[in-house]
Amino acid sequence: MKPKVMTPDEAVARIASGTTVAVGSLSAEPVALTAALWRRAGELRDVTILAGLMLTGYPFLRPEMAGAFRLRTWFMPATLIGGATREIAAEYLPLSWAQTARYVAEVPADVALLQLSPADRDGYHSLGISVSLCRPMLEAARLVVAEVNDAMPRTFGEALVHESEIDIAVPASHPLPGFPHREGDDVDRRIGRFAAELIDSGSTLQFGIGTIPGATVRSLIDLRRRELRLTSQLTDAARALMDAGACVDGAPKAIVGEILGTTDLYAWCHENRSIEMVGAERSHSIRALSGREKFVSINSALEVDLYGQVNSEWLDGKQSGGIGGSLDFAVGAQIDRGLSIVALRAATAQGASRIVPALQAGPVTVPRALVQVVVTEHGVADLRNRTSRERALALAGIADPTHRAALKQAAGHL
Repeated sequence: MKPKVMTPDEAVARIASGTTVAVGSLSAEPVALTAALWRRAGELRDVTILAGLMLTGYPFLRPEMAGAFRLRTWFMPATLIGGATREIAAEYLPLSWAQTARYVAEVPADVALLQLSPADRDGYHSLGISVSLCRPMLEAARLVVAEVNDAMPRTFGEALVHESEIDIAVPASHPLPGFPHREGDDVDRRIGRFAAELIDSGSTLQFGIGTIPGATVRSLIDLRRRELRLTSQLTDAARALMDAGACVDGAPKAIVGEILGTTDLYAWCHENRSIEMVGAERSHSIRALSGREKFVSINSALEVDLYGQVNSEWLDGKQSGGIGGSLDFAVGAQIDRGLSIVALRAATAQGASRIVPALQAGPVTVPRALVQVVVTEHGVADLRNRTSRERALALAGIADPTHRAALKQAAGHL
């Protein structure tokens, strides 16, 4: 059965007070639908918005909309909207990416607001650039409202959605917003070179957004690594790796749940058979990662302590990010021939060390037993098969020179 076609205002009129609404995030946010929903703030109460990072800036959390909406999220947006968890109407879900996918499947929302491509002749739309969480959202929600945007690229695999799975279709035509991007500097390039030298040809790579992953990819190209496969998410850096001929011949070169980058990247992904889109169960679960050849994970962090514990989400006593896939991949890298790399600058812009004696009170994102290799611009600390004291001394040895002596002294007491 075909979905009903409505305007954004007509579609969100189906949303009642006290319900939970799951929303696509990042560049896949259905912005015509969310804007229409925020316009109903004066007539709604206690609507829970279930979403990740939203590039539109969370207007529904403004004081004038208090009482209408609350946010439940797996990525705390404090750095985008200011304040801490206790200062805004937000509830944080401390879940890894694989756990988040299970959550949205097992705790179904009343309504899912998603963005899809137009349907093909057989009635199949595509979730385009965001599948890993949007697929379970769509399958679990009681009412599925799709913003059908002709700018959403058509991707394949688990991205395909038949029109019979949609209750309401809202036609739209607007460009997808690109994810904020900046180029790295010489420090990032040094870190990227150290990380790339640890990666062999034939590996399956996971890396995220940021200047250090981008620098690592450029070094992989310079080092002429070959037969690589990509997983988790596709970025502009990943495209560069594919265009350079560093990935496996044939398709798919990338098995990913998210595409995140520039608008040029989104256009390049349209009907690109080198990319297979999958849900988080096939990109982040232990079952999926156990089948990856020579799996290598490259992730950054806010800080690492001398025990080897990693903090990627807690800043100045506040929840300022999320667990994401970092924990999933740290576990997956324990599989035979796997490798987990934590890559970070040795100091903050203010000169504070990002390698610290011990993490401050707050959550640990990745426990020390799962942390294998840490890289800064000053070198590589391989923590595998080392005692606590040996690990601490190795980490102190790649710290910023200003802080190195104090850290080595602290390491001596472990």
